[in-house]
Amino acid sequence: MFKRFLVLIAAVIVAACSKETTQTSSTTDTAAATTTTAAASTSSAATQPKEISGLQTPESVLYDAAQDVYFISNINGDPTAADNNGYILRVNPDSLQSEKFVEAGKNNVTLNGPKGLGILNGTLYVADLDTVRMFDAKTGAAKGEVKIPGATFLNDIATDGKVVYVSDSGMKAGKSGFDPTGTDAIWQISGTKATKYASGTDLDRPNGLEVVDGKVWCVSFGSNELYDIEKGKKANIVKLPKGSLDGLVHMSDNTFLVTSWESNSIFRGPKEGPFAEVITNVKSPADIGYDTKRHVLLVPHFMENKVTIHDLQ
Repeated sequence: MFKRFLVLIAAVIVAACSKETTQTSSTTDTAAATTTTAAASTSSAATQPKEISGLQTPESVLYDAAQDVYFISNINGDPTAADNNGYILRVNPDSLQSEKFVEAGKNNVTLNGPKGLGILNGTLYVADLDTVRMFDAKTGAAKGEVKIPGATFLNDIATDGKVVYVSDSGMKAGKSGFDPTGTDAIWQISGTKATKYASGTDLDRPNGLEVVDGKVWCVSFGSNELYDIEKGKKANIVKLPKGSLDGLVHMSDNTFLVTSWESNSIFRGPKEGPFAEVITNVKSPADIGYDTKRHVLLVPHFMENKVTIHDLQ
């Protein structure tokens, strides 16, 4: 099953790379002007990172500042299969010792392919295929679920402190890779009610989400774009140097960190661009998290079954 999954991911990356738009010369010139700054950032993050190993298809890492713990979603195999074998780890940031916090098949838990994570009002929200599942963030007890109508590949989760947002990357398993389903969308969840916040194939397989100053920002796995949503449509589009974008984190200096499967790296830049690499050689980097207490970036290596921890201010 996992071999089949590797073929699926490889096919998606090839498709995404073929769609990448060539950058304009002005963007290239501006990016060149930031080389010194980017190099300095890369150097500061170049020390050998710590690792959390022995994972099973880790997709998302979330730092919960309230409890000072990390949560890691583990798909444990095929990301499209309703196989009820996923789980979520809770990790001590200092010792890096972990325990299974939520596990499929135990305590009436259903968890198939858990991906994006978010916390709102003491509830841990988990994107799982076509359903957002909810658990008590302290005990792991199941607290219900919200079915997303027509969704095919729920991916990332973000919150503004009032409601929850979840992306549907709009794809399914095909004979030789992922096939588009046309369900590309970003949904808003208030209580147990889900409504479409934005939709359309022009969202290009929306993946990583962040909410900044009331605006929902997104990166696309089907291209190399960062954009925000205005009146249900994507706006303020910025193109990154490489595509197959996944994780998205907003930093205190008002820059974004973005993971790219195509380049196996982490990009950093302001919302208007340009973006430059700050961490390289991180294979299959998925949905990153940031520890605001220790100032470290948490990078799940989807295909390498580990999370690496990088010093990054």
